[in-house]
Amino acid sequence: MLTTRVTQRLLKRQTIGAISQTRFLATEAPTKPEKYGTFRQAPSGIGAREPPVVDHQNWFQRKKQKLRDFTDYEKAFAAHAAERRHLVQEATKSYFADVHEMRQHGGKMYYAPTQLYKADKTGFMPDFEGKDLNGNKLHTTEKMVGKITLMSFVYAKYGEPHVDTFIKPFLEKYKDSKDIQVVEVNVQENLMKQWLLKAFVPSIRKNLADNRKDNYVLLMKDISRTRKSLDMSNQYIGYVYLVDQDCKVRWTAHGEATPEELGNLLAMTDYLNEKRLLEK
Repeated sequence: MLTTRVTQRLLKRQTIGAISQTRFLATEAPTKPEKYGTFRQAPSGIGAREPPVVDHQNWFQRKKQKLRDFTDYEKAFAAHAAERRHLVQEATKSYFADVHEMRQHGGKMYYAPTQLYKADKTGFMPDFEGKDLNGNKLHTTEKMVGKITLMSFVYAKYGEPHVDTFIKPFLEKYKDSKDIQVVEVNVQENLMKQWLLKAFVPSIRKNLADNRKDNYVLLMKDISRTRKSLDMSNQYIGYVYLVDQDCKVRWTAHGEATPEELGNLLAMTDYLNEKRLLEK
């Protein structure tokens, strides 16, 4: 009798242990894809706080404006403090930081949001003054107001295949729509690379598809301060932004498009365009 009770207790403990082990194994975090490294959360909202302002002033007028701002001590102090923070961050960042980061996550820091950013919770896409492939000056805001835009940014050759995975399906679906467009921005902040980009403009013009030439922007200036507001932290990655007719950034993605990201992009574009038509 005693032996039977002891045996039952042992069996009961083994059963409980097996159940606990099963529960523990079931609650383990899913393994991350081998292709990517450490993920981080997607931003909850990005962009500039103030609406974009198109500045058509010439060089002399801008210098005069800077002098006027310099006499506004409160504004000048705030600008000086912001500049110091930016310089400290740049000085403490390793020259190869972007390369090391690419090795860790393979060009995908996080999966794109599955929902649009709310218009009252997100920021604006800043205005960028650049040139088209024919050398004419342009402002991106003037191209984007009133239209639904997929805007891409590329800093290096590595980023071009990234944005193409979003742009090509997007253009294939909306090629006949006048109010849905793609604006591509090729950014070169380094002076030497700016000269190289100028030399390769004829090649870009020759190899780029005809439906992408009109909205291809060459941006040859340092936009490192603006990059932070758009969460563009690595210059080897291609970035895309879905921007509504009011220049509000409603969605963002980077790296190579996943099927889910591409499906969400097209569905969100349809929604924003339908909403735009209803508000007319």
